[in-house]
Order: sequence, then C-alpha cells, then structure tokens
Amino acid sequence: MDRQAVARTPSRTGLWVSYVVLVWTAVALAVVLGLANLIIFDHNVRWDLTPNKRFSLSDFDRNVLTSLTHDVKVMAFIRTEDPVYHELDEELQLVASFSPRVTYQMIDVNKAPGLARQYGVSSYGEVIVESEGRRRAFDNARPDELIPAILQISHASNKHIYFTVGHGERDLFDTQRQLGYSQWRGQLQQNNYQIDNVSLFASGIPDDAAVVVILGPRKDFLPEELAALGRYLSKGGKLLAMIDPYGSPSLVKFLKSYYVDFTEQVVIDPAYRLTAGEVLTSQIPLFSRSNSVTRSMSAPAVFTLARGVDITGKPGDKGPDGLEFYRGDEFLRSSHESWASGDPKAITTGITEYKEGRDARGPIPVGSEVDLAPNGDTHVSLDNMTRIVGFGSSEFASNQFLEMLGNRDLAVSAVNALAGDEIMIASRERVNQVSTAGFFVTDAQARHMLYLGAMMQPALLFGIAIVVFARRRFFA
Repeated sequence: MDRQAVARTPSRTGLWVSYVVLVWTAVALAVVLGLANLIIFDHNVRWDLTPNKRFSLSDFDRNVLTSLTHDVKVMAFIRTEDPVYHELDEELQLVASFSPRVTYQMIDVNKAPGLARQYGVSSYGEVIVESEGRRRAFDNARPDELIPAILQISHASNKHIYFTVGHGERDLFDTQRQLGYSQWRGQLQQNNYQIDNVSLFASGIPDDAAVVVILGPRKDFLPEELAALGRYLSKGGKLLAMIDPYGSPSLVKFLKSYYVDFTEQVVIDPAYRLTAGEVLTSQIPLFSRSNSVTRSMSAPAVFTLARGVDITGKPGDKGPDGLEFYRGDEFLRSSHESWASGDPKAITTGITEYKEGRDARGPIPVGSEVDLAPNGDTHVSLDNMTRIVGFGSSEFASNQFLEMLGNRDLAVSAVNALAGDEIMIASRERVNQVSTAGFFVTDAQARHMLYLGAMMQPALLFGIAIVVFARRRFFA
C-alpha cells in the first residue's frame, strides 16, 4: 500500500472528534432555532416593507391600544366574499398583534345565526366592539372606525366641548366643502368628546365644560357675554379662540387683557405659498416640538387668511380676576421670508408688497398659548390653570383644509391638549390606508423642480454628449 495513502487515512480518535463536533453543532443549531421560535411566539414581530407603510399603525392608534386596561373583544359579522373582508381582517390582525388585550372573530351571519341574534345583528357588515359591559357598534365594516370605537368603549366618560353660537361662528354641522366644519366635528367625536353649542347670553358656560371653542366669529360679543366668559376663565377654564382677520373686535379687545393679542395685520408668505396659489394661503413651516399642541404634527400646517397672534405678557404680570401670567408660547409661526401686512386691500385682492413702516417682518406667530395661574398660585398643576390657545385663522379646520398636511393633527391636538388628554396627542396619519394623499409643494419648491427638469438636466446631458463627441473625434 502506498505510504502516503496510509498517512492520509484518519485515525479512530479523529473520527470520534468529528462526530462529536457534528453532534454538538446540530444540538446548538436546534437550541438557537428553539429559542428564536420561543421569542417569536411570545413577541410578535412585524416588518412593514411597503413604501407607504400601509400595514402600520399610526402613533395615535398605538397610544390608544397601549392605554387599554381591560380586555376588548371585536366581532365582525361579514361575508368572506365581501370586498372589505380582507382589509378589515388585516386591520384586526395588526391591532391584535400589537395589543394582547384585543381579541377578534370574523363571523358569517348565515353560519352563526344564534350569535347574530344575541347581538342584534340582522345584516352583513356590522362590527361589535365590547369591553367591561360597554358596547359600540358600527356599520359598513370600515377599518378606520375600529380604533375610535375601541377608544369610546375603553373610556368610561366623555368630556363636553362647547362651541359658542350667536356671533356668526362657523357651523360644525355644515357638510359643504368650503364652508363646513363637519369633518372636524367627526374627528372630535371619534376622540370620545361630546359636542354641544352654548349661548353665553342665554345660559352662560356649563360647569361640565372641558373646553370652550370660539370658531371664526364675525360679530361682536355683548358685554354680558364677555363677562360670562371671564367668569369661566377665572375658575381655570380652557379656551380655544380661532379668530379670522378683522373678526369680532370686542372679543379681540377682551383677550388682550389676558395677554393674547390678535393683530389687525394679514400674514403674507410668498416663499411658502402653494404652487400657483395666492400669497394669502401658505404653509406654516415653523412649529414647536415641545408644545403639546404641535408636537404630533408630521407636516406643516396650511393656513389661509391668517392674522398674527402675539403674546404681550411676561411671568408675574397680573391679569383679570386675580390671574397671573405663568408662561406663554408662540408655538406656530410663519417663515422668515413672510411679513404681516397692514394693507387693507390685501385680504380682498390677494396682491400686496412689503412696505417699510406699515408692515412687520416675519416670522409671525399665528398660533399661541397663554397659561395663567389662578390667585397668583403658580404651583398648581397645569390642568388647574387657565389656558388660552389662539389661532389667527379658523379655515385650516374646515372641510376644505382639514386633510391638508398637518392641519388635522393641529386642529384635534389643540382640543386634546386643553382637555388634558395627553394620551390622545399623537399623529393621526393613517399610513395603512391605500387612498392617495395630496401632493403639496410650495412655490419655491416648484421653481426648483422647474430649474432642475428644464435647465440642469438638459445641460448635464448636453455636457455628457460633448465629452463623448470630443473623445471619439480627437482621441480615438
């Protein structure tokens, strides 16, 4: 036998070592796979690789589900061949995987008639959400109503938000696109708020008012009405005032005593106006990440016909009825290229130029908050302080503008912050919706894209062609 072949023959000891290593590797691999399966079983992990994150929950959804303290059961009575079946099933799987307190069933009415009779369901498409003896039902099996339904049955009480009437305020029940505010009302009701109107002259402000909203008044307030509003604020009331340019001078004068000054100038911002739009409608690019009203905004707000809202007080200044200025925050401001115009024709023509001495350079605050301590006691909690949030425009919450960029988060979070519902302050962008979102660019961004597409790109291609031609002609 060849000596080299004998030398290459493995010994018995070497074979046993190889077997041991092989067995050890197999056992280690099995243990690793077992631990991985155990971790995955106890902790559901998902990766959403879709470009628009359509299978992800919004920040608001996560906050609602995280705050659950009792189990929630969802029963969807829907046919498997229904077009919305798979969409609702995906939403329920997403919710149940995020929160172990949520369980669900997809039920066919024809296959479970007894269960359908028990819950009073006689047709397809109804969804029942129940917890701790409370029940909420909604029709059409719409996935976007699931989280609001869970919120409503998981909170025992709903707070009252009162909107003043009698001064030409905007109508919350109007469904018209340009003049109505019904979508904002629907958003607030989904947040478990009870919406009511209040007449300051007839009855004053009820004791159960969590927040009072003055929405775009066009007429003056009577002295008796301002006195009723003052009594409410003196007891730690919460006020949201949305006043358009030149609206309700008596209310503007009243709020000045609380160090909230609605200026008589209109905000002009050509740099951030929407493409081919008027200068009176623009994005509001500067917003605070520390203020509870704006911290959840995922995009700038879009305002039209806005006025400035300045804070004129400083800590320690005395206000009406023993109130003391505690702090102020101009949390929403226009760009550095903007200005506040004193041109009276600007609001009617939409055409104006900056004039030194008449106009004020930006940034201009269009959203501000003032907190005042009752009886000068600055050690009380923020919930017990008088809080006033002012916006220099009301139209950003209208049906026409509510879905633009960050307007919905801004309009709803302002009420959440004043009502003390910190858990609800989060981005409400429904990234798991398939609907096409609006595409908003400023006038400056449109010019940049024009220069890039019409000048820089052709120039680059022409330059490459010249280089190729020169190389082949002179260096071949």
